[in-house]
Amino acid sequence: MSKSLELSRAAYAPSKKIFGFLIKAIGSPEVHYKLASILVKYSIKPLYGVIISINEEQEILLYLDFSEVKASLNEIVKNLRNVKEVREVHLIKPILKGLLIDTIHFPITVFKERAWIARESVLRGLFRGLRLKWGDVGKMFLYHQGAEVGKHLYNDYRKYVTSAHEMLTMFAAFLKAAGWGIIEEIKQYEDLYIIRGHNNLECYLNKPSNEPSGHFSRGVLAGLLSELTGREMVVDEVKCIAKGDPYCEFVAKPKE
Repeated sequence: MSKSLELSRAAYAPSKKIFGFLIKAIGSPEVHYKLASILVKYSIKPLYGVIISINEEQEILLYLDFSEVKASLNEIVKNLRNVKEVREVHLIKPILKGLLIDTIHFPITVFKERAWIARESVLRGLFRGLRLKWGDVGKMFLYHQGAEVGKHLYNDYRKYVTSAHEMLTMFAAFLKAAGWGIIEEIKQYEDLYIIRGHNNLECYLNKPSNEPSGHFSRGVLAGLLSELTGREMVVDEVKCIAKGDPYCEFVAKPKE
């Protein structure tokens, strides 16, 4: 099953009265019931929420719609702070009318490493723009950058896996979780690997194209598989959604 997930850390509702709250509380089921009761009491509608458990405490980030609320903001903040399990309540105000952005949490981390959320408008400039401006040189640059990324991914994932199968399983799962694409299957025929996938982000951003466009993706696969096999691998993309194929297919083999 695949469903989209909004990770913008922002809410935009220009016709609504919205506020955000960062609540630090003791991690117990009672606190969620009490906070929800306050929302119901004042007709506050949740727009977005994240709960992070840290040891015995929780951080609860809420974006809320106050459009139908009659009580004052101060009254509601006071009620939230009066919840026994709550330790801190921080109000997040809109930076523009109807635009709420979480500027409290920084940096963003994944597995305790810094991460970056980039929207399509940024990524299109990175991948499509570089290829269009620099042609074959840009494609080569993307491939070799991808190869370096693939090598780093291998060295990161090897801390968690004990076999090549587990390595490829973890790679495919993280690729999907990160929003890059969905690997449908990885087939191995001795030294040859065939990787088929859907919704590859790089190739999607390069639509329309008259040629395969997953150069960074090819590089990532080459770097990962080179480390995994102990041999220098090269990767070609033989099918690509950028040029109208129903899926992307990559073929990896040892460099001759």
